[in-house]
Amino acid sequence: MRAIKSRWLLLAFAAALLVAGCSDWQYDVTVQGVAFSTVKIDGNGLVIGQLKEDTLIGGRPCKQGWVHLRPNGVPVGFTTSREIDLGRFTIPTDTWVFQNEAGVVTVCAFPRDTEVQGHRCQGSGGPEGVQTAFYPNGSLKEYFLRHDAQIEGIPCKGGLIRQSIKLHENGRLKECVLSEELVRDGHAYPKDTRLRIGSDGRISP
Repeated sequence: MRAIKSRWLLLAFAAALLVAGCSDWQYDVTVQGVAFSTVKIDGNGLVIGQLKEDTLIGGRPCKQGWVHLRPNGVPVGFTTSREIDLGRFTIPTDTWVFQNEAGVVTVCAFPRDTEVQGHRCQGSGGPEGVQTAFYPNGSLKEYFLRHDAQIEGIPCKGGLIRQSIKLHENGRLKECVLSEELVRDGHAYPKDTRLRIGSDGRISP
């Protein structure tokens, strides 16, 4: 599966938990006003720890368990303890969320298949689950289909192997892999072609 960039950041955080020495960990302490059962702070000031209980951090409802906080207190990675309504879409409970330094949601790993802005995004949960990406304004950027589907009249292939669906910021289809042959404007595009489409809906040569 073609990984979304921030996926590797999440995996790096998980790796940090494995390689850190036991002496780096503190137990039953409060850091940045947040109560942790276990916590450490890495060389870049990133706080990595387990919450004692569900906690509201930076306006985000974080579930008891692992959470990562930036030095400015913004939760970079966490699991939602309840739904979050962002206007453009609602993040379900038990979703793993990745945010940038400004607290803007950029990636979600939904616990199950989730409808977002008219698209059925595949989910599986956890920081290593199938991920869905968003633009800074909250519009859907990239996701995976579980099954083949028609998008704007184009037969798009589902699955995880190089099959991600990309959208333009205006919501129009940007890229997909064809699940069957497409004939458009007198040109035939074979099945399994990675189709690229402009924001005006025209297929790129």
